[in-house]
Amino acid sequence: MYHMIIFIILQILLITNQILSETIETSNGRIFENVKIESELNNVIEFSDKDGILIRIRKEKVISIRPDKTEKEDPPEATADSSLPLPMPQLPPKVSSLPENTILLTQSLANDGAFQGSSLYGERDARRNNLKYSNFYQAYYLSSNIDFISLPKSLKFSITLLNPLVDRTNTDNDLFYQTQSGGPDKTDLVMKSFNSGYLQYDPNSVKQRNEQNKLLDYLFSRMVYEHYTRLGTFYSGFLFINANEPSYFMRGYFLMGWKLPFLNYLNPNFSINSKVTSEYGGIYQGNHNFRLSLSHEFFKGQKFRVIPSIFIGYQDVNNNLDKKRGFSDISPRLQFEYQNFFIALNYMYRSDKALVDNSYSIPDIGYYSNLSQTDGKTVNPSKVYGYKNQYIINTLSSIAPNDYIKQELIMHYQEQKIVNGIFFINIGYSLRI
Repeated sequence: MYHMIIFIILQILLITNQILSETIETSNGRIFENVKIESELNNVIEFSDKDGILIRIRKEKVISIRPDKTEKEDPPEATADSSLPLPMPQLPPKVSSLPENTILLTQSLANDGAFQGSSLYGERDARRNNLKYSNFYQAYYLSSNIDFISLPKSLKFSITLLNPLVDRTNTDNDLFYQTQSGGPDKTDLVMKSFNSGYLQYDPNSVKQRNEQNKLLDYLFSRMVYEHYTRLGTFYSGFLFINANEPSYFMRGYFLMGWKLPFLNYLNPNFSINSKVTSEYGGIYQGNHNFRLSLSHEFFKGQKFRVIPSIFIGYQDVNNNLDKKRGFSDISPRLQFEYQNFFIALNYMYRSDKALVDNSYSIPDIGYYSNLSQTDGKTVNPSKVYGYKNQYIINTLSSIAPNDYIKQELIMHYQEQKIVNGIFFINIGYSLRI
């Protein structure tokens, strides 16, 4: 009955379109004076204050609506827990139940990226284009991150899209004649057929084929729940990584973290990323990456800001196949911001190269497999394929007196040191929508 009486009063006020201003009193003790009722829809009242700010409030929160006092009083506070201030539009507004800003969009352009000691695109692009592994790559991609900021304070949810801008197609970089992509080399059969004039292979199946070496689109989705205590903020959640490749197995991590309550100047944050999905016969199952981050924002609240930070990751591997452990990365970052735009200088340093000295992190593509996974070396992609490399390998094979020397000569020619550090730059902007 109470709500019905309020509803009838509101209808009368809207029909008569009162010119005189009103006073609205809410159940939480807030009083809005000198306001004008604009509309009523879906149990919500819209009214504007004297400055033209449009405010929406639920009808069940309203106790009374009455004409303003004739004497002018100081204006009340324009916002309350049960109200939502909005800018006054020039035309009649289209009523929406959404807050003014619901997401934070951040986009940036980068030449490479890093994830727990791994290069996101650079090393894959080097293998695709038969280039030497280096400290700086030109595997440009667009990163689009969406943070949902209208969720409850304790709930954090974001998605990140990584879209390569170069080398998005598969290519034939080994120049082999083969029955399938990545299959055994059948070039000798083709050459023997040309030399003998007798066809020794099926031309419908043995041909040059593109390898699966394109740069992939990635989707990162992250959700965590935070719990606030006097001992700091504790949080837990999940991180999932998908790619636009049918053979790619989704990676999933269980996240746990603690934002420490001391050294607030450095914003210390300790977290653990535990892998919960299995791939490659279980090689990644049980991996834990312990991460510590420190950062500080200089000139906070001003147009120009400087934010130095550092991330330190320690990899602990708990499985029966790969028992390597050590520091996965030490990654400093220096970010400059001007209003909504930023430029960030990043460096990922891998102090323990043994963590990526395997065929899972850096696939082996040489004449010999990765015989030693402790020497910090891998195969240089620029010295594997092509007629020049094939000629050199054939020459080394012919001059070697035995298989051991042949192996040492070819490995010495093809291998290079694993790159310790990778430098990349982000240039982008942030926008509330």
